[in-house]
Amino acid sequence: MKAIKKIFGLLLAALLLTAAFSAAALAAGNTNNDRMNMYTNSDFIEKEQPELSGKTKELISRYQKDPTMENYLNLRDEVIKNYNAVLDRKETKLEELKEETAGKPGGDEIVSEMEDIVQEMYITYWNRINSSMLRFTDPRLLKWKISDASRYEYIPVMGAGESIYVKRTPVTNAEYAEFLADTGYPVPANWKNGTYPVQEEDLPVNFVSYEDAQAYCTWLTEQDGVNAYRLPNESEWELAAGHMPKDADFNCGINDGRTPVEQYAEVTRGAHGAVDFWGNVWEWTSTERTGADDTTILGVKGGSWKSARTDCRSEYREEGRDASSGYEDVGFRVIQVLNGEEPEQKAELAALAFPTVSAVSAGDTVTLSWEPVEKAIEYQIFEYYEETGLLYMLDRTSETSVTISNLKEGAACRYIVQPISYIEIADNVSPENSVAVTAAFLLENQS
Repeated sequence: MKAIKKIFGLLLAALLLTAAFSAAALAAGNTNNDRMNMYTNSDFIEKEQPELSGKTKELISRYQKDPTMENYLNLRDEVIKNYNAVLDRKETKLEELKEETAGKPGGDEIVSEMEDIVQEMYITYWNRINSSMLRFTDPRLLKWKISDASRYEYIPVMGAGESIYVKRTPVTNAEYAEFLADTGYPVPANWKNGTYPVQEEDLPVNFVSYEDAQAYCTWLTEQDGVNAYRLPNESEWELAAGHMPKDADFNCGINDGRTPVEQYAEVTRGAHGAVDFWGNVWEWTSTERTGADDTTILGVKGGSWKSARTDCRSEYREEGRDASSGYEDVGFRVIQVLNGEEPEQKAELAALAFPTVSAVSAGDTVTLSWEPVEKAIEYQIFEYYEETGLLYMLDRTSETSVTISNLKEGAACRYIVQPISYIEIADNVSPENSVAVTAAFLLENQS
């Protein structure tokens, strides 16, 4: 693939790390209003989840009938091939746009938009491959029709275990009101006289803490009597949502508050037909972020009406909230566990450990070395230039060292080693996990 060659760095010399370094970009003045609608005028970006190719369906069927390692790897190779083909098309379109828009008003914005798309596809490369493999090996996949999803309240979460289903929409004010009427549980802070504001029955409930959402799930479980209900972990939420189509329509940067959960149901759907994953309100998960003192910080997903659009991406894992508090821009949806039977192993795209990388230079070459990372089968090498914020994907190796040649005297760059696995992800493609080579080849391990 072109991406693993050194020449790829030259082709993508203008790529900015918007996806990987969103926090740094915002700190530098890249405000929500600047980025909310960054894709709304594009005519070259997908608006819907792509259809599976005939070859992919054939390999999925073959694996489901005979789940051998050989059939698994054949399917995985096809998934990688398909994804690489999309990347190649995006790269080609990027080069075409550079030529077509050179010197024209608004041309830089169009090119920058496409550059952001290509860059994000590389940053999230293995996360997407592994998420796809979890979905594609689910025996329900070929039997499920997304076109039928609107008929069901709960949608299968492919790859999370055959008993795991997700509510098609976030929980609404009207649904939450049923719980309150039956239990006498305290109402959210924005409700007046014991009920939600007029004409807001179909809006996602907000000002609900994680603890409140758990209480709702406990009530649902008791009401059902057969199935169990709980909040999703972060990986289950990502598997249910799938990748956010870049030109998808949803409530982000458009309205001054929440919209009905069905408002964009006809134009924007998740991986298997559930809706309203992106924008509107963040959604609680049970995955813990780093907390301080006695505060439990849990991950929230999907962004809200007032988020930066890049923060609405399914892969975005930076936002967390205090589990004991309710927020204007946070709601929730629930997981249904058929018959209360949890899978033997919950889906959790756990991050691999970050390798500590050392570097030894000799003339115009530098050799990067690291200890093996548990569960990693390969390592991807990135080159990162601190002064410009540019990231290049250089190579992939199954070894624990790599030699990079033809360094220029005076060049200042950093290298990042990303471990790769079949299931786990590695989200360490960021400056703090890099090793530096300075002009005089003085080395500083920053990992």
